[in-house]
Amino acid sequence: MADVSARRRRPPDTSSRCRAEKVTGTHDFEVANYSLFDGRIGTGRSIKSAPFSVGGYTWMIEFYPDGQSMEDCCCCMSAASAYVSICDGAVTVNAKYTLSLVDGDGRAAASWFWRRRSATVTYGWPHPRSWGFKIFYLKPLLRLSGCLNDDRLKIRCELTVFTPPRTEDTTPAPAPPPELPGHLERALKDGRGADVTFGVAGREFRAHRVLLAARSPVFDAELLGPMAEKDARRVVQIEDMEPAVFEMLLHFIYTDSPPGSLEGYSTATAQDLLVAADRYGMERLKLMCAEKLCKSIDVSTVMTTLALADQHHCQELKEACIAFMSSPKVLRVLVATDEFKHLMASCPQLVSRGSLEGASVEKN
Repeated sequence: MADVSARRRRPPDTSSRCRAEKVTGTHDFEVANYSLFDGRIGTGRSIKSAPFSVGGYTWMIEFYPDGQSMEDCCCCMSAASAYVSICDGAVTVNAKYTLSLVDGDGRAAASWFWRRRSATVTYGWPHPRSWGFKIFYLKPLLRLSGCLNDDRLKIRCELTVFTPPRTEDTTPAPAPPPELPGHLERALKDGRGADVTFGVAGREFRAHRVLLAARSPVFDAELLGPMAEKDARRVVQIEDMEPAVFEMLLHFIYTDSPPGSLEGYSTATAQDLLVAADRYGMERLKLMCAEKLCKSIDVSTVMTTLALADQHHCQELKEACIAFMSSPKVLRVLVATDEFKHLMASCPQLVSRGSLEGASVEKN
């Protein structure tokens, strides 16, 4: 049950979100000298506001002081018409609007006589490019509105544009790779704060006692133990190891990875690095080297690799070598070599008598 609950709580690998937004803008269109238009401009002729932008689209108000058509009347009273038009070509957009007359104090009229509100409509092909009201207001009643001041009429358009739905990726950004190995590698290379020097076959390597001790029980005893040499100027000599191998060992201690890829290492290099890893108690590096050697066993290396595996207690590597040697064809080649004779003399238990007998039968 616990495993099932854990699977259910596992966050999704990816996620996304669709968002719909709206943008609202207001534009005031003032008609000065209104009396010069009223009854004079003629039915079907409009005056237009300057273009204005809302929601990333361009709009204008079209006002028909004498109505858009002869039928635009109510109760035998003539009416003015007003429309909101989109100026952009080849677009489709949803919007709603309110057209109001504005009084002398700059407030939009509250009465429905002077204020018209639309439902949401669609602009653009195949829909109309203009939407509005044939009967915006009844002209004979205009002087009762309180919105005709000094022969000026102001129309306010409150326009809300619904932007197209937008889908966005909400998958959390992956965490950056660990930075600590890179920082420690830089500390190894530049030597800042180093307090111990190693001498390896004529080359010197600067390092940090506390880091070496934290990573290797052998270094812990040698550098921080009761008998450790405290003089940072003293060079600690490393015997029986090549400088290149010690440098790779230090790189692993600082970064938890060997320089480059182990797959590109030669068998001899991997063998030397395994010996160094075992010497300093670096078990992970030792297993990595053993795995590399398991993949590169051949007739020319199996004898030295088998001896190495036995000496450094790498059981899986040892079994891989013996399995490779169990082939009669391989063993027939090996028994004639000096390495095999030496191995049989020094470690006869590594090769079973049954394997040898099988090779002899095959040879005969």
